[in-house]
Amino acid sequence: MSTTENSLPPDDMPVTPNSEPSQTDSVLKVPPRHQASTGEIAGNPEGSNEAPHSTISPRQARQRLNVPMPNMEVLAIDDALGIQTEIDKARDKFLDLVESLKTGRYLTDKIQGVEKHSGLGEPRAVIFHGDYKVIIMASMIVDLPKDLRGQDPYEVYHYLLTKRLGSEIDYVVKGIDRNTGLAVGSRKDAMATKRRHYYLNQTRDGTYRIYEGLCCEARVMSVIPYGIFVDLFGIDVYIPLRELSYVRLTDAMGYYEPGDRVLVKVTQLNRDDPDDIRVAASVKQVAANPVDKALEKIEVNSNYAGTVTLTDSTGIFVRLDMGAECRCRFPYRARPPKGARVVVKIAGVDMEQKTVWGNITYVTIPK
Repeated sequence: MSTTENSLPPDDMPVTPNSEPSQTDSVLKVPPRHQASTGEIAGNPEGSNEAPHSTISPRQARQRLNVPMPNMEVLAIDDALGIQTEIDKARDKFLDLVESLKTGRYLTDKIQGVEKHSGLGEPRAVIFHGDYKVIIMASMIVDLPKDLRGQDPYEVYHYLLTKRLGSEIDYVVKGIDRNTGLAVGSRKDAMATKRRHYYLNQTRDGTYRIYEGLCCEARVMSVIPYGIFVDLFGIDVYIPLRELSYVRLTDAMGYYEPGDRVLVKVTQLNRDDPDDIRVAASVKQVAANPVDKALEKIEVNSNYAGTVTLTDSTGIFVRLDMGAECRCRFPYRARPPKGARVVVKIAGVDMEQKTVWGNITYVTIPK
């Protein structure tokens, strides 16, 4: 049984890229900390072909040597303690920030708040990383639209940040103040690092890591009724409603939210200008169109159940339970609302145009 000391440096010690916090322990020798960030690629030399290092596994993390609370005797089951204490967690989080500041490696967290100055001033996103509050100014997260339509730039920034609440971002720490427990970060610096690695640097066989036709995982940053904005390895890409599903959607906000991860297919990529890489992506093109198989199974003059998804001047659109979408004429009685369960009698199928039309024969209004 032994007691240990707090391994964090004194509160009045400044943290700069050239200073290193103390990691000594009076009794137990603390092994090297694990990499908590996902931004391992920033540590690679420019143009390096080495793949990003993977983070430590949960099992390895549990097996780390951990320092108990100060002035507390702990009887360990094994030769070394296998439980991470709160002071260890705080130390690791702090060392994450220091490592990012010193090496430029990026960290990954979710935007947890948006602060707006009472007077004139740029809004900022807030991330709580351990005991530290990381502040990222709006201009270091997202670019303003070219046409503000007469709106105040700070109000537009505040709207853009609010739409991104809960989204997952990468950021590089630019400064740490231990006296106030504040840190300053930049998402744009992390995005630039990822763009160089995934879009501009080639692998050993001379190919790019991202190319047209590749399926990738992307982060949903914000959602509007007409589509979603995703972070695709350092580039913000807008995916319109028509590229989200083969079935007609009316509002993307009912299907996605910031913080989601989605699979997308890169449909267009132009890297002629390294400072302005253009990317287009699609969610629906990741998989084959399920409507094709559904059309083959539909029998004319048969009845199928479905749900009303949209009503416009051309008719009522019903998503059949079997996967196809059917356009129906307006019934003689009252029009069924969106979400109503209906039975449709199929009048015809056009395999070339991939369209189905029919008539609503029964309506169940949702409660």
